[in-house]
Amino acid sequence: MANPGTLPTVTPNAAPLDFASLREQGISLVQHLAGDTWTDHNAHDPGITILEQLCYALTDLGYRSQFALPDLLTRAGHDPCADLPAPAQILPTSPVTISDLRKLVIDVPGVRNAWIDLVDEPAASFDSANREVSPLALATTPGAAAPSPNVSEIRIQGLLRVRIEMSGVEKTVEERSEAARAIRLEAARRLHRCRPLGVDVHEILVLDDELIRLGATLEIGAVGDATRLLASIYQSIAGYFSPAVPFRTLAEMLERGRRVDEIFEGPLLDHGFIDDEDLAGIERCNSVRISDLIRVLMAVPGVLAVKSLHFTDGDGKPLKDWLLTVDADKTPRFDLEKSEIRLERRGLRIDQAGIIGAEQVLYESLRCETARRSPFGEHESELRPPPGRDRHVANYHSIQEHFPMTYGIGAAGLPQSVPPARHALAKQLKAYLMFYDQLLANQFAQLANVGKLFSFHDEAPDANDAADADDSYRSYFSQVVPDDGVLGLDEIRVWGPDEHRARLQRITEEPSDPAGSKSKPGLQRRNRFLDHLLARFGEQFHDYALLQAGEGAAAGMTPAERLARDKRAFLRDYPRIGRDRGIAFNLLEPAGADNRSGLEWRLRRKLGIADDDRFYLLEHILLRPLPGDVYQSGPLFRDAQVRDPYSLQISLVFPGWIKRYRDPNFRQFVEQTVVDETPAHLSARVLWKEEEEMKAFELAYSAWLEQWRSYRLAELAR
Repeated sequence: MANPGTLPTVTPNAAPLDFASLREQGISLVQHLAGDTWTDHNAHDPGITILEQLCYALTDLGYRSQFALPDLLTRAGHDPCADLPAPAQILPTSPVTISDLRKLVIDVPGVRNAWIDLVDEPAASFDSANREVSPLALATTPGAAAPSPNVSEIRIQGLLRVRIEMSGVEKTVEERSEAARAIRLEAARRLHRCRPLGVDVHEILVLDDELIRLGATLEIGAVGDATRLLASIYQSIAGYFSPAVPFRTLAEMLERGRRVDEIFEGPLLDHGFIDDEDLAGIERCNSVRISDLIRVLMAVPGVLAVKSLHFTDGDGKPLKDWLLTVDADKTPRFDLEKSEIRLERRGLRIDQAGIIGAEQVLYESLRCETARRSPFGEHESELRPPPGRDRHVANYHSIQEHFPMTYGIGAAGLPQSVPPARHALAKQLKAYLMFYDQLLANQFAQLANVGKLFSFHDEAPDANDAADADDSYRSYFSQVVPDDGVLGLDEIRVWGPDEHRARLQRITEEPSDPAGSKSKPGLQRRNRFLDHLLARFGEQFHDYALLQAGEGAAAGMTPAERLARDKRAFLRDYPRIGRDRGIAFNLLEPAGADNRSGLEWRLRRKLGIADDDRFYLLEHILLRPLPGDVYQSGPLFRDAQVRDPYSLQISLVFPGWIKRYRDPNFRQFVEQTVVDETPAHLSARVLWKEEEEMKAFELAYSAWLEQWRSYRLAELAR
């Protein structure tokens, strides 16, 4: 493969910091360019003196360019990193995988563990002869005719079944029932806030307990606290039946060798980070084995041997089974009250008075402590670079301050006794040197304003700066060579300070458009800087830029201005756009400007669609049959275009009568952008509606969405 090209990582040439090297290169250029007319290149020559002063100023510029980037971006006490998204903002994503969704549910207070499965059950039927979709129950009604061979089942893809294991610290049945209801509701809220596009939660089950009772006799060693040992044994047995998922801190994840991007992968949780290795190692316990329990007990420090171990029934009678199967809708729980664990030391039983009862209190305390989680402080997930130091990079001292006094251009000037012609020659030299001074001063200003070039925030012009008030889209920066009245530079300037500053900026900035264009100078170059920032996120606006160029001015802005505005808006919203690009809107909240799918946010920013402009994204999975649909007399769909109209499909409805959307090129661009931005596993369809059709659709959509929301909330309240 051809080398695609990469940015060099080696240290750049340090020649700008080497005065002797710069001087040697300068003399070499002079000899090459003016060797025939300028034969004296020794140190006493005024031209060499000027060259040496310029080389010295360049070493200062080179030195400042080597400052750390935070120092270059810091001005007047402003922290440059405050405008940049932190790792905890830019790296996490909304849930993408089943594992991500599982972490989200485990993060709910009161949840010990959770498992999520894809539902693989028939939901409807498809008649290929009539191309009709009907509720499944219609084909299986008692007394109905045998189903036609043309009828097949539809198993909808993207439905999730969530099983939740509670922490189990509740004492009474009422407490447990109330806690289960609260957990189901909170889990549903979190899942629907981050529901992947084209996916829905079919049901959320809080698992009941299946109590496991044990009888055991254990030989222990010489331990100092038998009470604590017995409590540890209880805890190990309970942990085998129902292991807890550990939450880790940022420091712990770094110590485990995880990279920062790996740590923040997936959703950001309230109680810390869950390592994928930890999660993968904790599968749902669907059976319990005596052999596994022996291994668990032998791992407890202080236990020397397992003399006997068996399951018992509710009356304490031993069972012969060495394996117990756990019901699919239950979770195993250690029944401490009806279990008997005996401790022996050299044939003597030691779990007697003073131990029995006390170890249960200690065990319950440890269990509650394990179930308790502390909220994760915002500072615990932040990784920010150290703040920069304002190095006053723009400060420039004229090279004229460093010339020998004999030149008469420094702070000392010339004595009044010299002839006027000598004063005139000094001013002439000052004016000549001002060209070099101005170029150098502008370079220092450019270096000091590098942060503005890479900024994507809207810039407010400085009312006190005439040049800035005229143009807030600078790409080249300038500054007046400072004097403070010492060098007498104001005497050789034609205009006053404000006029001089404004004219200086106008001739410094390279026009972005041909003469006579109304576009602001520097705008084209600033757009290129924004393209650079977009490319760092793997994004581009090239196709949109071409279409914008053909639209002409809009809303008082030129196409280039509107393009820059839309790019900046996209970059400002990128933490949300990147994080939520695959999520759907929240079904449990009213639809509105703050409740949109991630794909809709991306399309609005990519297409330059204002927040108040209408278009709708409809997930077909939400149109699937519900239990009440079995009573419908006719089919759900007639003349269905596909066998399964529900799975992994979305439709986007746009207003076709608006001027912008009437342009065939823009319509094609919208449809292509939808294809590019839609997750690859989904099939997207774009519909264009005229005004009356859109009104009818909006009424039906709004009513259906409200009924769907009411149905889901009522289902959760049960």
